[in-house]
Parts: sequence; structure tokens; C-alpha cells
Amino acid sequence: MHLKSLTLKGFKSFAQPTTFQFETGVTCVVGPNGSGKSNVVDALAWVMGEQGAKTLRGGKMEDVIFAGTSTRGPLGRAEVTLTIDNADGALPIDYTEVAIRRTLFRNGGSEYAINGTSCRLLDVQELLSDSGLGREMHVIVGQGRLDNVLRATPEERRGFIEEAAGILKHRRRKERTLRKLEGMQANLTRLNDLAREIRRQLKPLGRQAEVARQAQTVAAVVRDARARLVADEVVTLRRALAEHTRTEEERTTERMVLQEKLDRAVIRSERIVEEQEGDEVDGARRTAFALEQVQERLRNLLSLAQQRMALLGSADDAPETTAGTTPAQVQESRDEAERLVALIAEAEAGWASARQTTAAARQALDALDEEIQAQSALVSRHDLEIAGLTGRAETAGSKLAAVRGEVLRQQNALDAARARLTAAEAERERGEAEGEADEQGGSELTRAYEDAQADVASEESAIEAVREELHAKERERDALAAREQALASALDQRDGSSDLVAAGLPGIRGLLAEHVHVQPGYEAAVAAALGSLADAVLAETHDDAVAALRRAVDDDLGRVEVVVAGSADAQAAVASSAGPVAAASVVDAPDGVRRILAGVVFVDDLAQAVALVDGPDAPATAITSAGEVVSPHMLRGGSGATRSKLELVAAREAAATTLTGVRARIDDLQVDLAAGRERLRAARERASAALGGLREADARLAAHAERLSRSRAQAESAAAELARVQRGLDLASASVDEAVAANDAARRALDEARSRPRPVLDASGRDALVAEWEAAREAEIEARLQVETARERVRAEQERTVALERRLAAERAAAEEAARRQVIRRRQIARAASVADALPAVVRAADRSTAEARLVLARAEEARAGRNAELVALRREEAELRTRLHGITEDVHGLELQIYEKRLQVSQLLERAASELGLGEEVLVAEYGPDVPVPEEAPLPPPQRPRAAAEGPDADPEGDEPRDGDAADYDVPGDAPADPADDDDADEAPVPTRPFDREEQRARLQQAERKLAQLGRVNPLALEEFAALEQRHLFLTEQLADLTATRKDLLTIIDDIDRTMQGVFAAAFEDTRQAFDRVFPILFPGGTGSIHLTDPEQLLTTGIEVSVRPAGKRIERLSLLSGGERSLAAVALLIAIFTARPSPFYIMDEVEAALDDANLGRLLTILEQLRDTSQLIVITHQKRTMEIADALYGVSMRQDGVSAVVGQRVSRDARPDPATDPGPDATAGSAPEPAPEEQAAS
Repeated sequence: MHLKSLTLKGFKSFAQPTTFQFETGVTCVVGPNGSGKSNVVDALAWVMGEQGAKTLRGGKMEDVIFAGTSTRGPLGRAEVTLTIDNADGALPIDYTEVAIRRTLFRNGGSEYAINGTSCRLLDVQELLSDSGLGREMHVIVGQGRLDNVLRATPEERRGFIEEAAGILKHRRRKERTLRKLEGMQANLTRLNDLAREIRRQLKPLGRQAEVARQAQTVAAVVRDARARLVADEVVTLRRALAEHTRTEEERTTERMVLQEKLDRAVIRSERIVEEQEGDEVDGARRTAFALEQVQERLRNLLSLAQQRMALLGSADDAPETTAGTTPAQVQESRDEAERLVALIAEAEAGWASARQTTAAARQALDALDEEIQAQSALVSRHDLEIAGLTGRAETAGSKLAAVRGEVLRQQNALDAARARLTAAEAERERGEAEGEADEQGGSELTRAYEDAQADVASEESAIEAVREELHAKERERDALAAREQALASALDQRDGSSDLVAAGLPGIRGLLAEHVHVQPGYEAAVAAALGSLADAVLAETHDDAVAALRRAVDDDLGRVEVVVAGSADAQAAVASSAGPVAAASVVDAPDGVRRILAGVVFVDDLAQAVALVDGPDAPATAITSAGEVVSPHMLRGGSGATRSKLELVAAREAAATTLTGVRARIDDLQVDLAAGRERLRAARERASAALGGLREADARLAAHAERLSRSRAQAESAAAELARVQRGLDLASASVDEAVAANDAARRALDEARSRPRPVLDASGRDALVAEWEAAREAEIEARLQVETARERVRAEQERTVALERRLAAERAAAEEAARRQVIRRRQIARAASVADALPAVVRAADRSTAEARLVLARAEEARAGRNAELVALRREEAELRTRLHGITEDVHGLELQIYEKRLQVSQLLERAASELGLGEEVLVAEYGPDVPVPEEAPLPPPQRPRAAAEGPDADPEGDEPRDGDAADYDVPGDAPADPADDDDADEAPVPTRPFDREEQRARLQQAERKLAQLGRVNPLALEEFAALEQRHLFLTEQLADLTATRKDLLTIIDDIDRTMQGVFAAAFEDTRQAFDRVFPILFPGGTGSIHLTDPEQLLTTGIEVSVRPAGKRIERLSLLSGGERSLAAVALLIAIFTARPSPFYIMDEVEAALDDANLGRLLTILEQLRDTSQLIVITHQKRTMEIADALYGVSMRQDGVSAVVGQRVSRDARPDPATDPGPDATAGSAPEPAPEEQAAS
């Protein structure tokens, strides 16, 4: 495995994309100071996961982005891609070439990718750590790193070897696992508390479940009885409904019969009425009336004839005569008309002559007009041709100008479309870049929010742990306080000794137990040694003791014992005592007490005490730690002994001491709890701020997405518009050529037409012909007027003649009409006389006919009266039928209403059964009907109220721990007796039954309801809640066991990892030590150096010390070495690590800057050896270092502040041997000629 290439984009001074192609041997990067050489090292460290801005020689991580110069703007992101050749499979990934990319945006967002796939920083670090490349970056030796290696602590030097050996990754994983175990412990505590709380809830909930089961049994009885009562009501209503339905059908049939009779009566009545309307009475009446009218008219006619005869006889027949027109007048008018007709003939002859003259003048004028018109047509044709050609030329010119304008407009539109497309593309790219930045920022905000949430959860867990410990300590405090109070109460019991102390006698110190202090564990033994003296009174002197005894006798205080504190010194006796532990050595007491304990020793057990007393030089008394007393002549012990005041005082003091410590711990915990709450508040504020920032980032992402969508749409629209405008421009360009050709053709045709002569128009003789024609026309009109005047006079005279002739004829006709009227009057008189003679006989015949018609009318009226009587009878029968029909209809309606009410009641009952019982009608009647026998059942159990409800919430204070027999206190749901109605095996044995009794079932229902009411409030979900809680308890128990087993497994794995790390580290250190022993003599000829462990017994935590002593110096401390010696010592340690656990490549930044030529030659010898196993990238100014390189890269700084790079591969044959090269001053070691291949990687 080796590095293939490194690509930098916007990283520090590399503003332009720059690629370095690395060789497998040594690659040197050279250049003047400040050109950006070390930026290559920073880029390698950064892309491999470096997170420290100071390590990258910056103040913050954004400093790695190109910041811009005076001539070049800053960039928005930095990107570095490292390509690694993985042909040997050193990296645990299925690729022969691995590209690691890291991108940092100026807004703080960052991205990692492996072969183009996004990943996490941890993924990159895990991938590289498997090949000895860890986060400590020991493979990168930057400027100042050598001094840091020597100044590092032993533990930090250990990290170099761990990273090279691949142990550091396992250590990090172990640390993460331990943190998870700590979190798991909190979960275990929560699970234990939760399981304890559930166990506490199970017992009262079990009682509620038992009550719920009883309530279910009673509710089943209630349901059965209610179902049977409802079924009985349904059956009863169904029977009544059937009876009502049958009655309703009978009444409906009767109503139909009556309706038929009524219909027949109505039809007969209607027929009689129709017969009356068309019978003979009306005909006879009409005939009689008509004859009477004829009779009356005949009589009137006779009277009229007689009156007319009288009137015509008295009329005057003398004719009237009047004067009128004569024939002579008529003849005179006719002669005048003939004379006027002769005048008309003369006028018409003059008119005809005038017409001929006018026609001749008109013919001459028309001939001239035709000639002028022909000439005008030639001129017009010539002018029209010129105008048309001129119009076509102007049109062609206008079209050409329009087409050229269209081309120009399309060109402008094309430029505008291109500008819009460019702007849209730029806006889209800017939107995409902003979107990527916002997405990266959103990822960072998401991680920040998750971290804040994790902090909140961690603080909550810490607070919960502190709170639990605080509660435990408070309980412990209360218990200790109660214990101390109880011990104080026990010590405060009144007896003779207490009364003596309370009396305040002089010389009385108090109770002996209060002045004796015993080492812990010996309280019972000391109390047994003192016996009853443990409850005695302590006095200063013998006299004080005697006075106390006398006071006890005087006050009748009972038996008291007094110990004198100032007795003879018992130290000698104690010193001469033999035994494992002298009694006086474990107590701090007055001398009198110590004397009492002289000769007493304390042993561990009874066997040791017996053996000690039976042996030679036996002590006076041996006492075990349990308080068993053994002497040569007496043994005292057993069980059930009461505690002495000495033990009570010791226990009280121990309780008081512990109570003081617990109270101090409570104060500390309260302070920790307050601080934790403050940290929790701050963490919640950070989480809230992170959430607000995340929401704002989401809003910005949505806005950017919307803007990006609009930008993309605008770009697509601009592209479509550009294509459309381009097509229009192509069409307009093609039209320009056509318009130019058309314009030229029109211009040529116009010029040709204008070159032809214009025809001449001559109309000079037309005015004379027009004047001649107009004169002839006026003469013609005058002659015509004369003719018309003569004709009008003839017409008027002729009309006068006709009028005279008509008047003469009218007078003659009037005379003839008078004679004719006289003849007609005579005839009318004769006709009236004949009518008057014939009418009397006709009048008599009409009288006879009228009498006969009246007789027929009387007979017809008698027949009608009979039919009216029959109609009255039919209508009376119809009224009776209607009355009966109305009554039956009312009955039917009443029955229908009753049927409806019954059906409504049935429907309500069925709805009630469906809603309350969940039963349909068929199932209800079939299983609970009155015909179904009622099975015998056991009496209902007495109601049992839940003790948990009666006893209150504190009824079971110790219910959190299950006890033996708890299962008998409540029934689990699975143990409840089954409902007989639901038992699948009920048909195997006959069940006694009894007939249905409604009153019995009503009483049964009332009894069950009373018992259900006696049960009180029932938790209907108790059975389900109990089952769920029991299942949850089982689940939590299983989870608790799983967590415990998992914790145990993790601890086992950690132990295995520790053993593995110990073995790997031991082997790596031994190899490094051996390599250091080989490398050090080369770098320090004649000197001594070594590395060793600070704590060889603890391989997991031991550090590494480095000892260096150059030749001829007695220096032990590394800080006293010179700069070059320090560099060589650090290089020796690093090269030893490189040799013991080689990495694929190493980067060295001016590590030989402080070395002279001799030491440089030694270092280059080491590098030559190292190049065989690893790839080396060296930043240097030394020419001799350049000479061993396989490739050279020169870095320079351009005028615009951007680093430029040029590369050169060096031929191995031309490279000198550093071991034989005398240095830059030798004439034989000239620089080799460059190879033909040269690469500019900028």
C-alpha cells in the first residue's frame, strides 16, 4: 500500500486545483520559505481526519480555506482528495484503489467520502487505523514535532507505539464500551426500580381483578335474566302483534265487501242521473216549446200581412220630374275636343324634328367620347402599370427592411436569451452550492442537536443517580437518627447508677460507659470483661465512691457499683500480661478501669480461649470477641445476652459518627444536585437553541430548494427560448435573401416601365359638340312640353264630354225606375192579400199540434218522478253503507296504530337487546325465550370488596417485595371459573332445568343487581391490566436478566481485549526496543541509548521512558541535549517505531533542518533503509536529501498569492549514494540531469 496522489482544491494557498503524483520511494517537496510546502503536510493530515486547528497551524478550522488576496477573492470551501493504492489489501476494503475526500465549507459544514460515498469521520479513522494510521498521526512528523516527541510524557510516548501497533483503536473502543456500561448500569437501576414498583402494584391489582371476576359472574347472571325477560316481552308482543294483525285482516276484508256494495249503489245512482238527463221529458218539453213558438210566429205573420196591405194601399204613385242636361251641350263639348286633337298632331311633328336634331348631335358627341376614352385607357393603363410597379418596389423594399429588422431583433433576442440562460445557469449553480452548504450546515446542526440531547439525557441520568443516592442517604440518615435516639433512650433508663449521677455528688464523673472508649470490634469482649461494672458509676477517689454508696443507701436507690478512676497504676500488670491481645491495649479508660482489665486477654474464638487458659502461663481470664468468658475455674457464655451500657454507648457513638458522615454526604449531594440541575438547564437551553437553529436551517433549506427549483425552471425556459429564438433567426436570415432578390426584380421592372413613352390624350373639339348637343336637347324639351300641353287640354275636354253624356243618361234612368217601382207595389199588395187569406187555417193546425205535445210532456214527467224516488232510495242506502264503512275504517286504523305501537315496542326491545346484550331476535328467542327451560345454577358468591380500596393506598407498605403465600391473596385471570354458558364441555353432563317464570326471573335480576351494587366500584379493566402488568413484569425480569448477562459478556470481552492489548503492546514494545538499539548506534556513534517501561507490571497503563547519552557526554536529561542531538534522538525513537511496526508511508517536514552534514548523512542512511519498506514524503531544503529522491516537487508562490507546483521524476541511476557522497562541497557529486518526464501539477 502506498499513496498515489493528493489533490488540493482551495486548501490554504492552493487556490487552483493541484495534484501531486507520489512515487513508491522517496518524494521530496522543495521550495522557498512561505511558498506553501508545509501546506502539503497539513493537507495530508487534514484529509486523514485531523481535528485540531492548532495542529494545522491555524486558529480555527475555517483557516484552511483559501482566504483570498488583493487580486483574488476568497473561496467558499476547501477540498482535499487522497488516493491510496490498496493492491496488497492492507486496508480492509474491497477496492484496489481507495480515494478519501474531505470537504470543508466556510459556513462550518464538512463532508467525508470514501470512493465517492459519503461517510463519517469515524469511518475514515477506523479504515486507516487498521493499517497503523491513527488519529495521533505519528506517521506525520511536522515542524516542531521532533521536540514534542522528546517532551512528551511517558504515557504519550506509549500512544505512538499503540497507534503503530494498531492498539489505539481497541483502546478507544474499550473506552466507548466502558461508557456504555456506565449507561447500562443506570438502565439496570431503573429496571430494578421499575420491577420493584410493578411487584408492589401486582397484589392490590390482583385483588381488583378478583373483584372484577366476581363482577363478571354476577354480570353474567344479570345478562341472562335480563335476556330472558326481554325475550319473554318480545314473544308476548309478537303474539299480540299476530292477533292484532289477524283482526286487522278480517276488518279489512269486511271493509272491502262494504266498499263493493257502496260502489254498486253509486254506479246505479249515476246511471239513473244519466237517464234523467237524456229521457223523453226534455224532448217533449222542447217539442211543445217549439210548437208554441211556431204558433206565435204564425199569428204575428197574419197581423203583419194585414198591416202591409193597409200601408201599400195608401202610397202615392205620382212620379217626380226635374230639369237636367241637354244633347246640344254634349255635342258642343265633343267638337272642341276634335279641334284640340288636330293641334296635337302639329305639335308632335315639331317634337319629332327636334328629336332627330338632338340624336344627330348626340351621335357626334359619342363618337368623339369613344375616341377620347380609347386614348384615356392607354394613358390609364400606362399610369397603372407605373403605380403597380412602384408599389411592388416599395413593398419589396419595406419587406426587405422589415426582414432585416426582424433579423436584428432576433439577434438581440438571441443575445438576451443567452444572457438569461447564463444568468439562470449561474443562479442554479449558486443555488446548488448554497443548497449543499445548507445541507452540510443542517447535518452539523443535527449532530449538534443530537449531542445536546445526549447531554440532556446524560445530565438527567446523572441527576437521577444523584437524586437516588440522596434519597438513599436521607433514608440512611433517618434510620441512623432513629437508631441514635433509640440508643439514647436505652441509655436514659432510670436506675440507681443514673440517680447517683443525676444527684450531682462531688467527685462523681458520671457513668463508666461514657468514659471508656473501645476499639471497634472489642465492645462485646470489654463488656464481658467488666461484667456488671460496665453499668457502674465512675468516681474520682475512694472517699467519693464511699459517699456515693452511702447516698444510695440513704435514698434507697438499690444496688449500685462504683469504680474509682484514680486507683493504682495498672500498667505493669498489663505489660506482664500474656496473650494474643491484652484487654488494656484496646481501651482508652481511667486507670482504675485498666487495672480491672489487668490479666484479661482477648482472643478470636472459644477454642483459642480454652487452649490459652489451659496452657502454661495462662492469663487470669480469656474472653472471645463474641463475649464468651473463659478462666481456669469458670466459663460464661451462651446466647440471648442483653447489651450493656458500654456497648450501647459504643453503638450510639458509632451511629453518631456515621450520621455525621451521612449528613455531610447529603449536603454534598444537594450541592451536586443543584449543580446538575444547573447543567441540565444549560443543556436544555443548548438543545433548544440547537433545535431552533435546526428549524431555521430547515426553513433555509426549503427556501433554497424553492429558489433552486425556480432557477432550474428559469434555466429550462431560457434554454427553450434560446432554441426558439435561434430557429426564428435562421428563418429570418433565409428570408433576407429572398427579400433582396424580390426588391431587385421590382426595381428593374419599375425602371423599365418608366423608360417607355406615355400616350397623348386630345379632347379639344369636345366642348363645341357638347354645346351643340345641349342646344338641340333644349329645343327637343320645348317641343315635348307643347305636345304634352295639347294632350292635357284634349284629355280635359274629353272628360267634360263624358261627364255630360253620363248626366244625360242618369236623368233618363231615373224616370224609368219610378215607373218600375209602381209596378212592384201593385204586386206586393196582391201577395199580402193572398197570405192574409191562407194563414187562419195554418194557425188552427199549429194549435192542435201544440196540445198534443203538451200531453206527451205530462206523461214523460210522470215517468221521471218514479226514477227520482228510486234515486232517493239508492242514496239513502249509499249513506248507510258509507257510515258502516267509516266505522270499519276507524277500527282498521286503530288496529294499524296498535300494530305499529307493538312493532315499535318490539323494535325498541330488539335494539335494547342488541345494544345491551349483543343478541339478535332469532338468537334471543331461540336461547332465552319463555319456551326455553332455565338451567339450575349455584347461588351467587357473597360480594367481596377489594381490600386495597378499603384499606387505602398504604394498606400494603411492604408490597414491593413478594412474600410466600402472596399467590393466595388474589386470583390471576386464568384461574377464574368459566361461565356455564360459555363452557365447551357443558353438553357432556345433563344440567337440571326448570320452566320459565317471569316473576322468578325478575326477582333473580333484582337480586343479581343488588349483589353487583354491593360490590361497589369495580375496575372493569382490572383483569386486562393485571394480565398486562404481569406480562410487563415478566418482560422486565427477562430484560433485566438479559442486561445482566450482556454486562457480564461485555466485561468478559473487555478482559479479553485487555489481554490482547497487553500481548500486542508487549511484542510491539520489544520490537521497538530492539529497533532502537539498532538505530541509535548509527545516529549516535559511540553513544548509548535505550527505552524502557515505567511500570512493567502494568502493561495497560505503563509509560515509556527514553534514555540517551551521546559519546563523550555524561548527560542523563534529554532537555540538556543540543538541538541537533534532540532531533536525532527523536528521529531515533520514531525510526525505531517505524521499523518495528512499519506503516505504508511517512511524511517528514524539515526534520533535518537542525543537522550538520555528518548527522545528515547518518539520517539519510536510515532513510535509505526505511525506503525499502515504506513510502517517504519529505519536505526539505537540503540538497543531499533531494538527491536521494525518486521524485521532486517544486512549490513557489506566484504574484497573486497562489502556490504553483512543478514536478520532476529523478532517475535512480543518476542518484548518488548518501553513504559515500562527501556532501555539497565535493566536486564529484554534481546534481543529476533531470529525467525527460516533467509534470506540472497545477
